[in-house]
Amino acid sequence: NEIKKVVRGYDYVVALCIRSLLTKNHVLLTSYPGLAKTTLANTLGAPIIGGVANRIQMLPDTLPSDVVGVPVIDPLTRQYVVEKGPILGCNIFLADEVNRTGPKTNAATLQAMQEGFVTIRGVNYPLEDVFLLIATRNPVEQEGTYELPEAMIDRFGAEVSLPYVEAEDEMSILRSATALRKDPTSLVNRVVSLDDIRAARAQVAAMVDNLPDSILSYIVRLVRATRPQDALFAKVKDAQGTGFEKKVILGCSPRAQLNIAYAAAATAFLNGRDKVEPGDVKFVARDIMRARITKNPMFPKFQVEDFISAILASTEIVGA
Repeated sequence: NEIKKVVRGYDYVVALCIRSLLTKNHVLLTSYPGLAKTTLANTLGAPIIGGVANRIQMLPDTLPSDVVGVPVIDPLTRQYVVEKGPILGCNIFLADEVNRTGPKTNAATLQAMQEGFVTIRGVNYPLEDVFLLIATRNPVEQEGTYELPEAMIDRFGAEVSLPYVEAEDEMSILRSATALRKDPTSLVNRVVSLDDIRAARAQVAAMVDNLPDSILSYIVRLVRATRPQDALFAKVKDAQGTGFEKKVILGCSPRAQLNIAYAAAATAFLNGRDKVEPGDVKFVARDIMRARITKNPMFPKFQVEDFISAILASTEIVGA
């Protein structure tokens, strides 16, 4: 509710980010310029007591040290001291247009996402334990960009598009234009502590540990159906009864199964329930599977969304 004071029309994306914060995952946003990505990242940190949000604009000449930090000589002591980068010391970190920078810099970001720390001159510096990385990429402008490696995409908990908002939301933004341009986070009250988030994480993890076999089986079968080499893949058909054998090259990894389990538990938790239902799994699966499915470039008109819809429609929920 506090975030909605600033971020208008993106309730689904905000909820996805909150789920990711509760499950120690990260978010990849596919978004056009000017759609409040920076505002979203800053505002996500604003309701957290003691919360800090940082940002970096990724460019072709951005270096790993620009992200994680660099040792410099203190002119007084003549000793090396570490000038920490923006990814350290914050709870919400926005890596804007992450596909504009090179593989070496992305590797530094990849380490932070996976390991929870960064390495500067052989010394490990931990990130904040309550930490969410939001990376964005522009789906239209391709000049001067790099393809994100599959290993990096697989580290994100979910990928979602940030569309244009509805007309009434744009009207609401215009009515609040002065306040939003001056200091949007000043509209937000700090209503949750870092300890609250840690406690919620523990509850979500406990729910995952106690998932029934019916839910676990459903998650496994959903993910295995994305893989061309699996028998379940051949059973997935579109509305015309045609399979996807030539259109999909690579499906989802086991990490997708873990992310679905945790995201489904977070969804149940945020809706006041202590048990995961099949609908929770179905609700979160699309965002988690989307970026992990590699389509055949020989079929440019093929939409991964159609493939996921076919999987969700054809995979039965057994024993629920």
